[in-house]
Amino acid sequence: MKRTVATTLVLALPLSLLLWLSGAVPLHLAFGGVTLVTFFVAFSGFLALRALRLADLPASAAWVAGVFASALVVYALVAWFKLLALHAFALWAGALALCAIVFPERAPRPERLDRKEMAALAMCGLVTVMWCREIAQAPAKLVRDNVLYAWLDYFVHGAIISQFGDPLAQRGSVFLADVPPLLYHYATYMLPAALAGLLGEPGLPLATSLWLPMGVLTMCAGAYVLGAGLAGPAAGLASVAVLTLVPDASTYGLRNGFLSFHFHMVVTPGASYVIGVFLASAALLGRWAPAASPRPLLASAALALGALWFRVHVFAVGFPAWLATAALATRAVRARLLLFAAGGSLAFLLFVMAFYAATDSDFALPVFLDVLHDRQEPTAYDGVYWALLTEHGQLLAALAGIPLVYLACLGALVVLYPLAAWLAQRARVLQATDLFPAFLIVAYLAMMLTAPIDKHRDSTEFTVRPFVLVYAAVAVWTVCLLCRAFALRWPQRARQAWPTLLGASLLGVALAWHGTPAMALPKFDWGWSFYPQRIDAGLTQAARYLRQHGRPGQVFAMQGLELKWAATDPAVQLSSLSGMTAYLSYISAHTIEAKARERVALERYARLARLERAPSAAAALEELRRLGIAWYVVIGWNGPPWDPARRETRFLEHNVAIYAVPAS
Repeated sequence: MKRTVATTLVLALPLSLLLWLSGAVPLHLAFGGVTLVTFFVAFSGFLALRALRLADLPASAAWVAGVFASALVVYALVAWFKLLALHAFALWAGALALCAIVFPERAPRPERLDRKEMAALAMCGLVTVMWCREIAQAPAKLVRDNVLYAWLDYFVHGAIISQFGDPLAQRGSVFLADVPPLLYHYATYMLPAALAGLLGEPGLPLATSLWLPMGVLTMCAGAYVLGAGLAGPAAGLASVAVLTLVPDASTYGLRNGFLSFHFHMVVTPGASYVIGVFLASAALLGRWAPAASPRPLLASAALALGALWFRVHVFAVGFPAWLATAALATRAVRARLLLFAAGGSLAFLLFVMAFYAATDSDFALPVFLDVLHDRQEPTAYDGVYWALLTEHGQLLAALAGIPLVYLACLGALVVLYPLAAWLAQRARVLQATDLFPAFLIVAYLAMMLTAPIDKHRDSTEFTVRPFVLVYAAVAVWTVCLLCRAFALRWPQRARQAWPTLLGASLLGVALAWHGTPAMALPKFDWGWSFYPQRIDAGLTQAARYLRQHGRPGQVFAMQGLELKWAATDPAVQLSSLSGMTAYLSYISAHTIEAKARERVALERYARLARLERAPSAAAALEELRRLGIAWYVVIGWNGPPWDPARRETRFLEHNVAIYAVPAS
């Protein structure tokens, strides 16, 4: 229990500080709520490690295991029993307490805190604050300036967190009331959703100021676990540093900003969670020996399989690489390597053929390479791919374009990783599980070659998103293999590596502190259409009004939504800021889904359009009541036509008006 309490205090402090920076929660409430959630997450992780007889792993492993287990259990309870995330988390916490009572430690002995593992946890928390502090303040700046200083998708993520955690949003999909949520990897939203219910806050501040930091923290914890397992505690610190303190490949060389590891770490926080999960899974796999206990293998397999519910894009590359690494560790596979390699390749080829035969999807590769290399200006090689394509044809352009992807996303690691592997091989410290990064590179190649264009007609959905795991694994293994070779060559100096690396990491934090916000900004021109994002003045006040006066089960509708594609719309923004379900929002997302969902969205759009022709305010409000809408929101300086002077409004701020629909 001493390790659990220490882990809780070390991690709750940076997480609660970042939540407080959102401006939505007082510091004492942020600390209390975050500490409660953090305790049970860490407790579940330590219980899981103890049950698997892996209690000797560092506290960082318990954090990753706890996030993984807690998120999946809460998600299962929410999905199966339609519970709020808070209620599901309370059941999970009760079950954990019961397990601790019923299954106490068999031979309890005084626990001694390992100062190195606590210092490593504190370092993970420190770099999390360094990377997340600017976006954590985005909700407060939004209230002040009506500008979201974060990637536009955070409005969507905030609404999803409300969908699972806010009593106001318990009407199916938060974007389309009374319709089931879209199929998606929702596990990462569960813990922020539980805290949203506990603190009574809408989703946006939880998305920017807890969901993101918890993901970065989980990634750092996974990196430390893997690094410590591969080459000792000093390598664990080096693994955290190489992911968070060393500039990524987008800052030098080809300078392709769309392949910036740090940009994706901040913009798509779900990727950080799954990176941490896969790195911890690889660490557990490294502890397994075929002739010994299968527990490390089972734990590693659970993490690798469960990653599907955290980020399917990354799972699609990570799991095949894990499977190949685990298989190669067995003597039977090594004895028949060509047979198993041919069988795996054939199975993959048959799967790809069956997928394209069953769907009308198009291969993403040619479009993806064009988009990635020729439409991410400015880069250091603008026009090169286009010249190859126009002068030498698609085949030669693809043959050059694929290596350029690796060079652009890995940068110097393209040279350093093979060099480190060669040094480790020469020193005879290379192990079978050290092939995991190589298998990731191959799996990513297979994904680029065979991935489809997704339903949004986005060729980068499956071809770009997984690169973050490739980068993280290659970077961590590079430093760990170098640490192994260093320890073998200079064993006396290796004992002094820990304090040296800790001091270097702290110095790195001091040097990088002011530069990290800029490192996470878009480095490609089109990105500035999505960051920052100005919203209508008065929308934050309207959200506060709905939150104060709305009741669970009520929905709002908004005038003037458009059918054309949009990354977000005012209705999504209002849901994210208020926590209330929209009668209709995010129309373009529904029209590319199943026909039934598209039909519902278009029918509701037509009904709201007809509402504009109502002869009077009374008739319009009666029609809204008949549709089950409790609040009607109008944005603009005029109208609606049936109340041009806006005499019937309950709320009016700047150009945002809210009408309350009588219940009967």
